[in-house]
Amino acid sequence: MTKQYDALVFCGRFQPFHNGHKAVIDRALELANEVIVVVGSSFQPRSTKNPFTFEERKAMIDAVYGNESNYAGAQGRIKTPRVKVVPVMDYPYDDNAWVNMTQHVVKGALANAWSDYPPKVGLIGHSKDSSSYYLNIFPQWRNHVEVENVGAINATDIRNALFEGSSIEAHKTMPDASFTKMQHAFVSGTWFNELFNEYREIKQYKQSWANAPYAPTFVTTDAVITQSGYVLLIKRGGFPYKGCWALPGGYLASGQFIEDNMIKELREETCIKVPAKVLKGSIKNRKIFDHPDRDPRGRTITHAYHIDLGFPNEKLPRVRGGDDAVHAEWIPLSEVRSETMAFDHFHIVKSFISTYSN
Repeated sequence: MTKQYDALVFCGRFQPFHNGHKAVIDRALELANEVIVVVGSSFQPRSTKNPFTFEERKAMIDAVYGNESNYAGAQGRIKTPRVKVVPVMDYPYDDNAWVNMTQHVVKGALANAWSDYPPKVGLIGHSKDSSSYYLNIFPQWRNHVEVENVGAINATDIRNALFEGSSIEAHKTMPDASFTKMQHAFVSGTWFNELFNEYREIKQYKQSWANAPYAPTFVTTDAVITQSGYVLLIKRGGFPYKGCWALPGGYLASGQFIEDNMIKELREETCIKVPAKVLKGSIKNRKIFDHPDRDPRGRTITHAYHIDLGFPNEKLPRVRGGDDAVHAEWIPLSEVRSETMAFDHFHIVKSFISTYSN
C-alpha cells in the first residue's frame, strides 16, 4: 500500500516513553514508510526532569517497535526497520543549532535520503503546550500531522508518580514492554535513589517559597575562567546535580555588586590565589543566561563572566574545592562534556569558547 509520506519525524524527550507517544508512532506508521523518532535532551546528566539516558529511552521504544517489519526500498532492496530512534542534544539558547542538528540526524537516518528524488518528509506530533513550538520552526516540514492526546497522559505526571513511589500508576500509562525496560534501568544502577532524594529536596525547597506573594526569581553569578586551553570547574557537593561538574558561582548576596559577587564566589569555591584585581582586569566578556528551566529549583537568571588569564607560559594557578564545592580542577576544554555538566553550564562555556569539541 502506497504511503502518504516517505518518512514522518516525531520529536520529543520521552521521559519516559508512554502510551501517548505510542499513539503518535502508530499513526505515523499508517501514513509513512518509516518513522524517525528524534530523542531530545540527549547527552546530559540525569535529573528529575530528565532521569533516563538516550540509550534507556531508545530501549523503551525499541521494546515496542524493535520487531517492526522491514520494507522494500528502491530496486526491491530490504531497508532497515521502519522505526528509527536517533539522539539530539538540547541547544537552550540557539534554536537554529537545534534545527540544524535535527535536520542532520534525520537525513542520516532516512532510507532514501541520497536518492535522485528527495523524500517526502513531514512532522507528526501533538500540540500540547508551548514546548511543542518545534512543530512550526522547520520550514521544509510545514503543516505537521496533528495527533490528539491519549487520555491526557503527561510524562511529568508519570515521573512524579515514580518519585512518589507509585510505579503502579505509571505502569497504567505505559506499554508493558517499555515499563519493563524502565524498571530494568532502575535496578541496574544506584542513580534512582539519588534522584529520589533530589526530588524530595527540590519539592521541599519549592514549598518553602509557596507563600511568597509572587513566584520568586533568583539571581546568580558564574565564572568561566580559562587559561592555556583549560577551564576551571568545580564538582558540586549538594543538590541539584550532585557530583556533576559546574562553573564556580552562586546566588547574588545582598549588598554585593554582580561583578564583585562573581569574584567572591569564584575565590570561595576554588580557593584560587589570583588577586581579585587581576581577575577583574582579565574579564573578556559578560552574558546573561535566562532559560526558564535552567534550574529545577525555580526561575534563576545568571550573569556569567569569561575571565581569560592568558598566561600561556605559566603554570595553571593552584586550586582546591571550597565552600559547597567538593573539588576544583582545571579541565582541558577539549574534554568538557555535556553529559557531566550541571544546569546549562556546558552551553554557557560553549557560548564563550566556540573552538572546542563537544
